[in-house]
Amino acid sequence: MGTTHRHPDTTVETTRGDTSVACLNSHQLFAGRKEVLIQHNGQLYRLRITRQNKLILTK
Repeated sequence: MGTTHRHPDTTVETTRGDTSVACLNSHQLFAGRKEVLIQHNGQLYRLRITRQNKLILTK
């Protein structure tokens, strides 16, 4: 299994087996907001932080 590198200011590339995976910092992704919208294949998804500080992705 690959290693996850944590850094507050950058997107870090990490390796998991043969596949390179982008590792995004949630603080950067949300930038102080509680939810963000993600567009994928013409669909809109909502990623939000719950009161328990967990992530939920909904369509």
